[in-house]
This record gives sequence, C-alpha cells and structure tokens, in this order.
Amino acid sequence: MAAQRFGRPVLVVDDDADVRDAERQALAEDGFRVVEARDGEEAMRAVRNDPPAVVVLDARMPGVDGPAFARSLRAALRRVPLVILTAGDPRREADRCNAEAYLAKPFDPQELVRVVRRFAS
Repeated sequence: MAAQRFGRPVLVVDDDADVRDAERQALAEDGFRVVEARDGEEAMRAVRNDPPAVVVLDARMPGVDGPAFARSLRAALRRVPLVILTAGDPRREADRCNAEAYLAKPFDPQELVRVVRRFAS
C-alpha cells in the first residue's frame, strides 16, 4: 500500500457497497485516506466530523440524493471539489450538482485516482 499523502480524506458517497469498496480500494492504494457514506444524510455527518479534501458522489441514491447533498455540502463547505460518479448521463448530473468533474459507471479505477489527485492537492 502506498504511503498516505493527504491529511484530509476523500469522501466516497454511494448507496452501492460494491462500488464504494472499489472506489475505496483504488484511492487507498494510491495513498488517499477514504471515508465512506451510503447516502447523503450519512455523508453530511462525515463532512461535519472530518471535512473532506474531495467528495466523490453518486447522484442517484435513496433518501438524500446527489443534488440535495451537493446543495448541503456547498452551504457547509463552499470550496470542496465535487466529483460525480454515476450511471446514465454523468455530465447532466454534474451540472445539476454544480460539480467540478464527472465519471461514468462503470468507472476506470486509474481515471478515478487521476481525477481525485487533480483536485486533492
């Protein structure tokens, strides 16, 4: 495992445990500290407890979905980069969430790491 390079975590928000696990694994192998959340409500608790350097967000989740979470995130931490990782039309979802970047599911782990690395520094 690579040495941890960043103090603030990457927050991964997705209701699919397998996707969260794949994201965590790819990012952790590159030295990121990862915090996971199943939905927007859990993610807001994580933001308050340990403000992230970057948020990787699924736009389609039950309960507090991606756009609703993005609005709450921006109210709490205006300058946190937001990366949308979702099926369907990720560009449209990124626009809805005012995100800095987007990736489509299924995702390339190396591309995820590149995008997060770009915003985490």
